[in-house]
Amino acid sequence: MIAAISGPSAPPVAGFVESTFSPMVHQAVERCLTARPGDGSRTAMVLVSTMGDAATLDLGSRLLVAGQVHNPLLFMQSTANAVLGRLSLEFAITGPLLCLSTVADPAGELLATAELLREDEELDRIVLIGVELTCTERTTAAYRELRTGPPAADLAVAIVLDRDDPVPSLPPDTPATPSGEYGTLRGLVELAARIQGTTS
Repeated sequence: MIAAISGPSAPPVAGFVESTFSPMVHQAVERCLTARPGDGSRTAMVLVSTMGDAATLDLGSRLLVAGQVHNPLLFMQSTANAVLGRLSLEFAITGPLLCLSTVADPAGELLATAELLREDEELDRIVLIGVELTCTERTTAAYRELRTGPPAADLAVAIVLDRDDPVPSLPPDTPATPSGEYGTLRGLVELAARIQGTTS
């Protein structure tokens, strides 16, 4: 296993504008796959996010309401799998690309999905990705309803799980509805930190 964490200082990615969502995902996954190259035809990627790219969605909505010229880049990147498509081209990944949304347990959803995907004998590795942005006015209200919260700063986590790796378990004290510095990504951040500690 190998893991990487990236934040809002991730370098820009051509074709993606305004939001840090896709650049953070790109940087975290790129770090993992560059450090551990593999067969793209036997690789899957799974991305999970509670709110998705809210920065892009909200910007596009504001421009539309204001009657401004529509930016097609905003429509394209508002779908979370747009950056997975970019990564699949760069790393020749032709396995499944999945995007999930969950309220409170991104790490649990990713690990459960990894268990299912490992039943596919044509896959050798799975890239697990969690990403969240800090709040907009709209997502603040949504988090309040969900009784959870965002990370304190924009954040993405990537973990590469090889076929021979045991599916890791979450830290035992990970709460069902986490909040605080890492928000709903707390379990993934702690898991990534543990993996980095064993591979450094």
